This record gives sequence, structure tokens and C-alpha cells, in this order.
Amino acid sequence: MGTTDTDVEPKKTYRFAVIGGGGYLGQVLIQELLEEGHEVAALDMVFSKFINIDINWKKVKVIRGSLMELDKLKHVLEGADACFHLAAYGMSGGASLNKEATHLINVEGTARILEQCELAGVGRFIYTSTVGVVFGEHEVRDLPTSAPYVTKFLTPYAESKCIAEKLVLKAAKSGKLATCALRLRGIYGPGEMRSTQKTVDMCSWTFASFEKTTPCLSQYSGAKNTTMALRLAEISLRAGSKSPANGNPYHIVDDGPPVDNLGFWYPLFKLQGANPPKFRIPYQLVYFIAFLLEWLYHVFKIEPLLTRFEVNLLAITNTYSIEEAKRDFGYAPVNNHCLKSTVQYYEDLEQKKRGLRLKNPAIETESIWSRILYFIAMGLFLSSIVPFLSEAIHEVGPIGENYTLF
Repeated sequence: MGTTDTDVEPKKTYRFAVIGGGGYLGQVLIQELLEEGHEVAALDMVFSKFINIDINWKKVKVIRGSLMELDKLKHVLEGADACFHLAAYGMSGGASLNKEATHLINVEGTARILEQCELAGVGRFIYTSTVGVVFGEHEVRDLPTSAPYVTKFLTPYAESKCIAEKLVLKAAKSGKLATCALRLRGIYGPGEMRSTQKTVDMCSWTFASFEKTTPCLSQYSGAKNTTMALRLAEISLRAGSKSPANGNPYHIVDDGPPVDNLGFWYPLFKLQGANPPKFRIPYQLVYFIAFLLEWLYHVFKIEPLLTRFEVNLLAITNTYSIEEAKRDFGYAPVNNHCLKSTVQYYEDLEQKKRGLRLKNPAIETESIWSRILYFIAMGLFLSSIVPFLSEAIHEVGPIGENYTLF
């Protein structure tokens, strides 16, 4: 059995350092820690505003800056009992393709934080990793945490997180710092920007889907379940080297049956008045387009709509076992793969927007023109790459089987 809340002085208050505390997950975690009466210091370059997260920032030691700034890093770790390292560079898009920056922040930065934690006497270190360290090109089902790391990475970001995760787990062997790594897969929740808001923004113009595995199944990481895992892992690590979590990685996704990779998001399509995609594009074609978009990013710094790794996350079945997390620190996710609160959030948001439009009709006009300009830009871009795509498809021959190209 893992260490539980009642095993390790649950009523005692602690001081926590949250590196990456300005983002969505960091703020959800900070809110929960404050509600329990703990002290919190947070370091981030930007502290975003989320209307559904209520934090009394006067109770938080807010430090604006980079984890690479040694003085600010020392400041946030001063007097901390434990450190949650949630910060990373290149989680998606073109940034994930930047080898120099991802290595600097994710590898060298993590090494620096580990070093400073030991020097500051911080006892526990919880690191947010990614399923990208064990998934890349091939289907995985109910993958245990003991599965080997992938050896071929589709993005520098995934490779940098793999190297950093190894550093974190190795640090536990020194006996000075109890550590663990939590591997996440697509955080979602009300107001979350990377997965949830991105899906909302794409609903109105997503007219086609693509799959390599049929049906394509996966699991996502609910924000509340993820912060539950972070807190339970920290509680377990209070036992130091005796903690079953010490020095181990864990998959942290929602429980229950896996969900359809795209179908999971259909409630948001319905909310936006958009129909689910009616057409299916060959996976190989989408993968090739993603490769081309990556090339355009490297040459012209044009932000890619999708990378090859993101294509695989959406097109290939990838599911993960959470049994180790249940066993070692009592992870018990709730409201699994439930978008009810997220849908309610966007319904409330739309009502507020309607009120603003009634007061200021210019807002609606501006929104319409933004959409028109977007589609014009997309049309120009697609028309410019069609000749290259046609030539590439002709060279590689037939693309996929059992697909209908619209």
C-alpha cells in the first residue's frame, strides 16, 4: 500500500515552491494548497489570468522570472519543504521543435533546480513529465511505467523531457532528495488553454479526421486529477527514501475505459454548434503535411498547425496504466473523462460575450473579420503547398488503405 494522508502528519502545514506556478495547472495546484493552509512561493515568467481560478495572490510569494535566473530560483526555494517543478519549454507547436531552447530549459534548467533543492535543504521534488518519453511512433495499450523509454523522438521537446526525467529519478539515489516523475497526457479542464481552448478554437473549421489505428483510443489528464496526483505524490515522499514513490515515474491520466481520441471532444463541438468531422483524411497524408509544416517552421519560422508527434497522439492508440500510482500513493481519479464542468464554463463565457456584444456591436464585427482573414490566409497557404503535396504523393504512391479522400 502507498503512503496516505493519514500516515504522514496530514494536519501539518508546509511551505511549497511551485516552479511554473503562473500557468493553468500551477494555479489550480496553488489554489488547492492555499485552501489547505500551506504557504506557497511561485516562480514563473508570466502569471496568466484565469477567470475560474480564485487565488488570493497576497498569500503567495510571487516571483516573476525564469528558472534559469539563479537568484530568483534560490528565492523561490528558500525555506521550502517541497518543490513542484511544472515548468517546461516547448510543450506544443513550433517551440517543441527548438532543440537548443528545449535542452536549455528542460534539461539544464531541471538539473539546476535539482542542485539548488539539495543546497537549500528541500526534501521533496515532484516533476511533471510527459507520456512522450515512452510513446512516439507505435501503438501502446495500457502501457506500464516499467516500459522502456523510446529511442527515436519526433520532437526535441520529448527528448529533452526524457533526459530531464532520468536526471530527476537519478537524484533520488543520493539520499538527499526524494523525487518522482508524473507523466501527463493532454491536460484538460475549464479555462485550460493548450488542449481545451485549442480544441474550442478549432471546432468551427475542423471538417476532417484522420486515424492510423481504428478505433483510435487514448486517455487524457484531467486538471483536478493531475493536481490530486501531485499532492498525493508529495505526501508519499514525506517518508523520504522509504516512500514507495521515491525514484519512480508514474503515468497520470484519467481512469476507466479509454476514450475515442477525437470523440472525447464532441461535447465541445456541440457547444460551438459545429458538426463532428464527416470526412477522413489518410494518416500518411496528414503525417507528411505535418513534416512539411515542421520544415516551414525551421526555415521560415511559420508556426505549424500540427507536428508529427501531435499527429501520432491523435491518430495512434496510446493508453497508459495508472496501477502503479494507485498502489504507491493512492491515486484515485474522479469524474474521469468528464467535460461537464468544462462545457458549463464555456456556456457561462458565451453568455457573458453575448452581453458584451449587445453593449458593443463592433466586437461582433471584429470577430467576423478576424475569421474571414484567417480563412483567406489558410487558403493562400494551402494553395501554395498543393503542388508540392501532389508531387510528393505521386512519388510515394498510394497512401493508406480503407480511406476515402474527400
